[in-house]
Amino acid sequence: MKNTLIIIYVLFLSVACTNSDKGINGDMEASFEELLDIPVTMQPPPQEEVADAEQITKKVVKTGGIDFQSENIAKDYKKIREILPKFKAYIENENQSKTSQRISYDLTVRVPSDSYDSLYSSLSNLAYRLDNRYSSVEDVTARYYDLDTRIKNKIALEQRYVELLLKASVIKDILEIENKLNELRTEIESIQGQFNYLSKQVTHSTISLSFYEVLPYVYDSSPRKGFGQRILSALNSGWQGFLSFLVALTTLWPFVVSLVAGLFLFRNVRKKWKRKSA
Repeated sequence: MKNTLIIIYVLFLSVACTNSDKGINGDMEASFEELLDIPVTMQPPPQEEVADAEQITKKVVKTGGIDFQSENIAKDYKKIREILPKFKAYIENENQSKTSQRISYDLTVRVPSDSYDSLYSSLSNLAYRLDNRYSSVEDVTARYYDLDTRIKNKIALEQRYVELLLKASVIKDILEIENKLNELRTEIESIQGQFNYLSKQVTHSTISLSFYEVLPYVYDSSPRKGFGQRILSALNSGWQGFLSFLVALTTLWPFVVSLVAGLFLFRNVRKKWKRKSA
């Protein structure tokens, strides 16, 4: 009797476990199908713990510019080169131009944000005559942490897809998951690029530096051509122009021939018409 009860109890447990496994597998497949049906951009992000207000630091982008006239541009350029390393700054872009009236430099300087004000003041003091100066501070705290949160959520969602890919056994499901992963990876790289650029703007401020030196007037003492040489030069220019005109007419010969033939036919037709009228 005891053996019979034990056998019945074992059979009951095995049936219950089988039904339970079917229920779990069915639920997993259903959630898998539902997840695939939703576009990547609309996938529900995993639950994130809200960061404490104390953990959020203000993020700002500092930008400034200085335009000035230099008394000696070579010396000022050398001074700028000597000043920048003291503030751990560097020149990102540089352009030099020169005309008969002036020589100028355009520099884009990047400096750590905490040294921006000191360097800005030092560069302003170099001006022989200050033409223009401006500075601005943009608060990008909300954008910074928004991008950071989006990246974390996308990476967590990517991990969920990887877990589904490991569990998938049907080729169709595997291909769909891989397609979703590719789309998600593209989005992550795009957002990561925006975040990296913004982070660089926050950590290193930008100063646009433009300065110039007015060059002294130099009289052009080169001898001018005499009257006879100028007459010969004018005749030569006229002759060259006439030859160019002949060359241009030569290239138009098909049109000239067509025009002459048209006029010839028109005169013949007109004569015949007059004879018939008479």
